[in-house]
Amino acid sequence: MAVSFGVVLILNMIFLMGRHATLRVMGFLVFPLIAYFLFLSLYLTGSWQPSLLTGQMSLDSHTLHQVWISIPVMVFAFSHTPIISTFAIDRRENFGDQAMDKCKKIMKVAYLIICLSVLFFVFSCLLSIPPSYIEDARNEGVTILSALSMMPNAPAWLSISGIIVAVVAMSKSFLGTYFGVIEGATEMVRTTLQQVGVKKSRAFNRALSIMLVSGITFIICCINPNAISMIYAISGPLIAMILFIMPTLSTYLIPALKPYRSVGNFITLVVGLLCVSVMFFG
Repeated sequence: MAVSFGVVLILNMIFLMGRHATLRVMGFLVFPLIAYFLFLSLYLTGSWQPSLLTGQMSLDSHTLHQVWISIPVMVFAFSHTPIISTFAIDRRENFGDQAMDKCKKIMKVAYLIICLSVLFFVFSCLLSIPPSYIEDARNEGVTILSALSMMPNAPAWLSISGIIVAVVAMSKSFLGTYFGVIEGATEMVRTTLQQVGVKKSRAFNRALSIMLVSGITFIICCINPNAISMIYAISGPLIAMILFIMPTLSTYLIPALKPYRSVGNFITLVVGLLCVSVMFFG
């Protein structure tokens, strides 16, 4: 409980230092993470066993079911929408009218780095870790780094660095998500107070929203639910509804948005529907 309170307090203190300071902290954290995962992927190449991958490539109902129920996790893992508005504002302040082109260039490079590094790490893990260890890690709700540390003859530095990396990664994700969450929570607080006849300043609404979100975060940390189960049941499907289904479906329902229909939009809609279906049938 004390650890949870300390982590939430430290992350809130970083957030309260301001947008620019928080972005600098996130920028400082992201490159060591990428370097660590690339190093670990290269380190695992010495333990690659192609039979582990070929033995799991059977295309049957069980495999299709596993791919289906993994969609919410992939949607959640690659979602970075909460930080987009903050990113856009920061680029606008720095580049003015050229901000849009700058954002596109940055995001293209970022997506390429993320996809290549993630795929390399995933395949290195699949080629190095027996399926039983991966299954145990999934059932226990721990990271793949924990599965690596549980393997026989695993080096001691792997378990220690795994804990550090997990904390750093979750902290970075927390800060990135927190911007969007606080923006939404501030508006909800303002609307709720207005409905009961109370009108407060934006600073008050923001402070109250930070207190409420921090309290809820602390309580959830103390409860310590299975994160994967929450992503399956809530987070992934909700993200798919808001970002995958609603925007793409509107292009088919609203005539003015007809020019935005495309094969890519249709694929996005299908993935969103598959993701939401896991919440009801998975």
